[in-house]
Amino acid sequence: MLFAASLAVSVGAAHAQEAVRIGQLYDATGPVAAQSTPYAKGGQAAVRWANASGAINGKRIELLSEDYGYQIPRAIAIYRKLRAAGVVAVQGFGSGDTEALIDSVTGDKLPWFSASYSAHLTDGKKAPYNYMVGCDYSCQARAALIHMSGTWKGRAVPAKLAIIYMDNAFGKGILAPVESLAKELNIQIVAREIVNPGALDAVPQMSRVKAAAPDFVLLQQIVSTASAVLRDSAKVGLQTQFYGTVWTWDANLPKLAGKSADGLITVQLSALSSVKLKAEEAMRKHADEPALADDPSFIRGWASMIVLIDAMRAADKGGKLSGESIKAALDSGVSFETGGATPPVRFAAADHRSTDTVFLYRVEAGKPIFMTPMTVERRPEWLGN
Repeated sequence: MLFAASLAVSVGAAHAQEAVRIGQLYDATGPVAAQSTPYAKGGQAAVRWANASGAINGKRIELLSEDYGYQIPRAIAIYRKLRAAGVVAVQGFGSGDTEALIDSVTGDKLPWFSASYSAHLTDGKKAPYNYMVGCDYSCQARAALIHMSGTWKGRAVPAKLAIIYMDNAFGKGILAPVESLAKELNIQIVAREIVNPGALDAVPQMSRVKAAAPDFVLLQQIVSTASAVLRDSAKVGLQTQFYGTVWTWDANLPKLAGKSADGLITVQLSALSSVKLKAEEAMRKHADEPALADDPSFIRGWASMIVLIDAMRAADKGGKLSGESIKAALDSGVSFETGGATPPVRFAAADHRSTDTVFLYRVEAGKPIFMTPMTVERRPEWLGN
């Protein structure tokens, strides 16, 4: 039954007359469930916190949550039911489903937050109702290339780069931005290989990459596939510096990749643990299990929902609470805080790039060690690309 799970986790569903509804789509049974489920739980914890802290100026939040299995047709069907249920905004997840619904959420005037950090979603003219809390995938990849270039500085020959990506919207979205910036930075792309969700073996791909002898490898992957790439790179004897975008790290990586994970530099959008964050106590108190507050996916899900809730509170104070008024609050240029989970985020009507700051970590002995923050230049031509 649709939303059966959501009614168990939402707070305040019994007070339907005073409730405002938010939709939530996530993957609990598909190929990215290991990241999507804690992300969704972060959003659910934020709703519990909000309802215990005044809700939306006294109007309690009812969160309607549903597993879409990382399947675009299911996501579209669930979105239509959420719309019929009267939600004022939606927290989605993946790139494919989010991009498939751009026209729908625009026409319905329903803000859609997601853990798809696709750069296409940042163009406020083309995707006016789409939002993300964090630097987009292209920004993350550019940060990696800029760091590579910095480490290669002073050498007479160009650095050689291999890209390992997925054959889907998530994977292919970074290719053109990487190719363009690589040319500018005098980085030569020598290999492109596909490793798709569910892959357990990457030996053929990494054997071909080894033959290309790259100095750097960029992973646009998730933890399960990144672990296969790292493990099989060691198996074929490839020795190089690996970089990965945001979904290449959580605590499962060293469990799956073993010592092969060591040395990976991962580009992250948030704190990787809630320890010493301003929001730590609230995260642990309202999470299903306190330990979830040390999962980076949970932390990003919390941050995304907190920004939406703050915008809803601002919109409600101004009068009628609706998708349009929430969008107006988001696009007002005010800074939204996430309790230290992420850098402050800010949107403009035409530019939904919420931040340009990322954090680099290096995996050492199975643990992520903070290296440095990086702020990527914000070029007009990079909006939406």
